[in-house]
Amino acid sequence: MGKALSLISNPFKNFNLESRAHKVISQPKPVPAPRHKKDQLDFERLMKEYPEAYQESLKKNEQLDKNLRDVYVTSHDPVVETKTEANPDRPLPTDRKTVGMFLYGVKEPNHVPLGKITLANALKFISKHQNEPLDYNAKAISAEYSIPKNTVKDILKHYRVFEVYIPQERNTKAKFAGPSIPKVQIIKDLRKELPPGNQGNEKT
Repeated sequence: MGKALSLISNPFKNFNLESRAHKVISQPKPVPAPRHKKDQLDFERLMKEYPEAYQESLKKNEQLDKNLRDVYVTSHDPVVETKTEANPDRPLPTDRKTVGMFLYGVKEPNHVPLGKITLANALKFISKHQNEPLDYNAKAISAEYSIPKNTVKDILKHYRVFEVYIPQERNTKAKFAGPSIPKVQIIKDLRKELPPGNQGNEKT
């Protein structure tokens, strides 16, 4: 029912809509919306009790308007002074560039405590021990890097450096994987032949 009523009332609402809109727009001052009944009663009471204040509010304050025109606001970030004492043992980074790739994927520490060793030094003495196992043994490594001898023995026992062996001569013939016997064998077998002159008489 509501849809039927809207179909009937819409043509009347839209009648001469453009000219009515131009009429409202062309007014010098827009008409305010009607007040609520309670608000209207309060407004009339204030006009009766304080007519001078109402008339004063309708006037334009030239001094206030001049002050608003003279105001010019500029914003800027305040300079914050940070007074922090830098710790020489833990200095803050000064270079903000992207950190590149390290040799072994991790950055080597600047200070290594006693009993510890870096990855680069570990690979170095493992390689030297593989080349010279008698001269560069666990005792010499322990004295050079100040690490326990038992730890050096365990490292030399369980870790090795990769080595590449390239043969001097390559005389090995290539071998192809596959069955040695061919899958298809041609078998030649003799078949019986019919005597000449009897081919038409034989039944098939």
